[in-house]
Amino acid sequence: MKHPQCLAVRICVPCLIVSCFFPSALWAGDPVIIGATQQQGRFLTCVVRISAEELRDTPNSDERLTVVVLEHKKFVEMREGFHAHKTKLAFSSILARRIYLSSHILGDFETLFRCITHELGHFATQSVYEDHAERAADRLRRVVRQQCSSDGI
Repeated sequence: MKHPQCLAVRICVPCLIVSCFFPSALWAGDPVIIGATQQQGRFLTCVVRISAEELRDTPNSDERLTVVVLEHKKFVEMREGFHAHKTKLAFSSILARRIYLSSHILGDFETLFRCITHELGHFATQSVYEDHAERAADRLRRVVRQQCSSDGI
């Protein structure tokens, strides 16, 4: 029997490595991106930094935001552990300040763009409701399209 805690430990090991060797990654303004290519990481970092203004007054905004990209099978296991059964490609843990993305979205820029901004919409609104997150995501998407390059994704 697999325990969700074991899966969480495997995912957090890269976080420990990042925090031991790259202490600047711990600043609240610097998101930690795990499991993405360099180009995807640059894009995701750009999007998270742009959203920082909307997230500034949210609970735990002084802690860094982490985006974890998981191979789809591991994503499904993690999704089940969080009881996020309805989601297909992405979900968030607002309390842990983590966004989990399936590797299936990385091949298509538009899907990645829509998913990451939607998840950040949940953080901005502090709401589990999809329509609230989408309204916040729409505002963010206008700015992201102008400022974040999708080259190489």
